Amino acid sequence: RLFLPLALLAGAAWSEARGASEAEFLADFPLVLTASRIAQSPLDAPAPVTVIDWETIQASGFTEIHDLFRLVPGFQVADWGKGSPVVTNHGLGDGFPRRMEVLLNGRSILSPFRGGVDWQDLPIRVTDIERIEVVRGPNQAVYGANAFQGVINIVTREPSVDHGGEVLLRAGQTDIGETYARLGGGGAKMDWRLSASSRQATNFRDLATTGHVWGERIERQTLSALGSYHPDVDTEWRVHLGLAQGEDGLSAATDSAPGHQRAIDSRYLQVAWRQAYGTGSERSLQYYHFAREEEQGYTLSVGALTVPYDLSSRLRRDALEFQNNHVWSDVLRGVWGLGVRHDQVSSPNYLYGLGTVKGTEWHAFGNLDWLFAPRWRLNAGAMLERHYYSDTLFSPRLAVNFAMAPSHTLRVSAGKGYRAPTIFEASSHEVVVYDDGSGTKIGNVERWSDQAPDAEQVRFAEIGWFGRYASLGLQVDTRLFIEKYDGYIDQETCIARDDSAGQDFWTNLPHCVPSLPNYVPVYTNPTKPYDKAFRYINSGDLEVRGGDITFDWRHRDYGRFLLSQAATTIHAGPNTDRDAEDSAPLHSTSLLWSKGWAWGIQSSIGWYRVGRFLWLNDGDVQSAYRRWDLRVAKRLGKRGSGDELALTLQNFNDEHAEFDDRKYLVERRAFVTLRLSW
Repeated sequence: RLFLPLALLAGAAWSEARGASEAEFLADFPLVLTASRIAQSPLDAPAPVTVIDWETIQASGFTEIHDLFRLVPGFQVADWGKGSPVVTNHGLGDGFPRRMEVLLNGRSILSPFRGGVDWQDLPIRVTDIERIEVVRGPNQAVYGANAFQGVINIVTREPSVDHGGEVLLRAGQTDIGETYARLGGGGAKMDWRLSASSRQATNFRDLATTGHVWGERIERQTLSALGSYHPDVDTEWRVHLGLAQGEDGLSAATDSAPGHQRAIDSRYLQVAWRQAYGTGSERSLQYYHFAREEEQGYTLSVGALTVPYDLSSRLRRDALEFQNNHVWSDVLRGVWGLGVRHDQVSSPNYLYGLGTVKGTEWHAFGNLDWLFAPRWRLNAGAMLERHYYSDTLFSPRLAVNFAMAPSHTLRVSAGKGYRAPTIFEASSHEVVVYDDGSGTKIGNVERWSDQAPDAEQVRFAEIGWFGRYASLGLQVDTRLFIEKYDGYIDQETCIARDDSAGQDFWTNLPHCVPSLPNYVPVYTNPTKPYDKAFRYINSGDLEVRGGDITFDWRHRDYGRFLLSQAATTIHAGPNTDRDAEDSAPLHSTSLLWSKGWAWGIQSSIGWYRVGRFLWLNDGDVQSAYRRWDLRVAKRLGKRGSGDELALTLQNFNDEHAEFDDRKYLVERRAFVTLRLSW
């Protein structure tokens, strides 16, 4: 049923092609960079790409970056009080999704420690974003082992288009408050853009009476400075500096983790050089640095003992990458490059006794785009990399695009890729330490990785179609896919201590912790003389099948309708946890309607329907829900001015739970935003 209209639309593509010129068909197609590192029309791209443009960002009413991915078919988004918001693609998500690469202006911001992205700690705000490109399938041939389920590339606004200033003020329910300011300027050879913000919000209230026991209040301050210098017409230097700091207040109606504070401090630096040496040809070199410090801790009283929990961590990443794009002719172009990256992490709780864990990774990549016949295009690429927790990995991809008509293309692609384990999956020694008066003791073992699992592998195949009907104002993007995962990395229950030969369920579990002479658990159970822990292993195989479709319809009188629908099924192999089969909703839908009215009024409505599914590990069952958002804005200046006063209602139809039905209730929100520019 999902793809029933496609046959009729494909036939219409041929008839419309005879009645309009090629220029009409190809007008206003945005170029995408993330599918192959080559600037291409979506018609030529070797992978499915969703572009969240500035117009869509504004109409959505979303103020947090992670919420924007609710508009992408097949994506699951949620927030939870004990960690950063989570974003994943067609399942297998938990509190630290680690199977999708995330870039900010082309550099990776995915955490090498536990995976995932600290979305609330990015140095930019939604207002700073020009567009987001989302590759909705595996893309390791271009971006390496982390691009297992896709790639997100956040592109900020160019300093050359943001001369002048802007102030944004926001206030509303659930303690929402934000002040944002931007300044920009430049001249013939240099442009610069500086933005800063301070915000607060209560994401979750402690609602113990309803079973939703976790509360979270955040405060963040961010600074983003972007400069571009052009010594001549062919050369550009760019510098992007980002800072973010703040504090989270966590509360819980439980004795296992009392209310406490979490302090965040993160720093970003990117320096890039680019030089053009021919029509469409250029070479570039970039260095980026990322550091994040998190201070978090509390104490628990267990009998006469006081047990401290120090959950602090420190992370640093430095990377250098060279890239060369070359055009040989009108029908052949390509890109190749080399890169090296160094990661290091330390944590007294999560990496007990290991000090600073370090690793260096290198990679080489190449992609070719060849129009080998008038209607046929070949995209071939591969990535060769050596990760510090894996052997040498080779990830190839081959795609063929057939131009059914000037603005309709059929794409068939297949490939193979890998995902190397994170530092936490490979080296976790999650241990609680206390002093009983006679010396330091290990009081509890949560996770203990006795050896690094092998890299996960995915083999994938896809058939997709992208087309535009100029006479209807309609654009369609759809695909069917199959992905087969081998060596899926999952956590396994294991025994940390065995003081008895009792015969019960526990005796069938493997031992994962070596003999620790100072291991004296603070919790004891005489009926089960075992301590349960977890480790990460290659548990088995998975097969993911699905499809998605997006309609983007613009009408002069009715406005713009952006409709996406996705369907996903997951089948687990005999040695794989069956929970993985429930980790994606069978169906999910998003609809965003926006329209401009007289007197400078703009309105939009968002509707999001998500089926029941399961967040793995730290999460739990998330029941099906429907969410409605409304935004109404009044322009305050002349046409084209960014000055406006807007009212936004989020989740106004009903409250619902995300990530865990028992803990995290998403409440209704209403807030007002005033934007003034000069």
